[in-house]
Amino acid sequence: MKKVVIGMSGGVDSSVAAYLLEKWGYEVIGISLKLYPEVSRCCRPEDIEDAKKVAQFLNIPHYVLDYTEMFKKEVVDYFAGEYLSGRTPNPCAICNLKIKFGLLLNKAKKMGADYFATGHYANILHKKGEPYLAPAKDREKSQEYFLSLLPPEALKYVIFPLAELNKGEVKEIALKVNLPLREKRESQDVCFVGEGGYIEFLRRNYKIKEEKGLIIDSEGNLLGKHTGYIKYTIGQRKGLGISSAQPLYVIKIIPERNLIIAGKKNDVYHKTISVKPFLWRGKEEGKYKVKIRYNHKLASAEVFFTKEEIKVNFERPQFAPTPGQLAAFYDDEYLLIGSGFIK
Repeated sequence: MKKVVIGMSGGVDSSVAAYLLEKWGYEVIGISLKLYPEVSRCCRPEDIEDAKKVAQFLNIPHYVLDYTEMFKKEVVDYFAGEYLSGRTPNPCAICNLKIKFGLLLNKAKKMGADYFATGHYANILHKKGEPYLAPAKDREKSQEYFLSLLPPEALKYVIFPLAELNKGEVKEIALKVNLPLREKRESQDVCFVGEGGYIEFLRRNYKIKEEKGLIIDSEGNLLGKHTGYIKYTIGQRKGLGISSAQPLYVIKIIPERNLIIAGKKNDVYHKTISVKPFLWRGKEEGKYKVKIRYNHKLASAEVFFTKEEIKVNFERPQFAPTPGQLAAFYDDEYLLIGSGFIK
């Protein structure tokens, strides 16, 4: 029997993934992570208790690991730093890279596991013997974008049991086998921020005080005032508090000058972006499909490398490419061949 360690959050996805692995004949070990001491929407004591109940139901070992110190250093501090720098962070991608498929994957290897699994909706396909991330069957739920920083060395050890299932099928399996799960509200928000939102989180944990500043147009004309640049992101329309004949959007944030630059909707669209490469497995120029945020539809683009960045020329202008967010690159077979951070 092959041994597999699975990360268990106490939710339906990881619980069904653990059930399927056991059904398929693996020796399954469940691990839950303690990641953040405050009240959050992930890895709470009650979630860990839920995972423990599922493990007992499946008759598999279950362990809890405390990674709060590394999580704060690698994920939470990064999150705060990006907002202070006027960029929009992607903490889920960093958590996957550093914590779940970093620390936890290495722990699984030390435990003698052959594989590491999670309840992510993603797929791994092989080309010329090498593993590549690819979208899951459920395209609306597919999470390969948040996993796009993972190197091929990690993918060799990874199993995604939900790759060929949609969310409805996963819930049906949970009901059919009577997994001991509580009804939970799904959230797309950052798991550790809590109910007060990220501004309140930054105030409380990083003693950040928002300073009032100016909102100008691209020609320097005064449009209004803002109450703190960290409250804004590229493409944002609501909350500017400016009367205008046409809707205005945030088109640029300049933290060192405490400035917000706003413009019309057309000003938020860009045909060319630059990306700081993190992972690249394709040719250094050619046509690829690009995703610039989780719910962004794949866009065709011409891609080529300069000395320190990837230049991306889209066939059509794209709405609000945002500094700090991930750009994920796909080939014609929808294999993920690269990723980086939008500059």
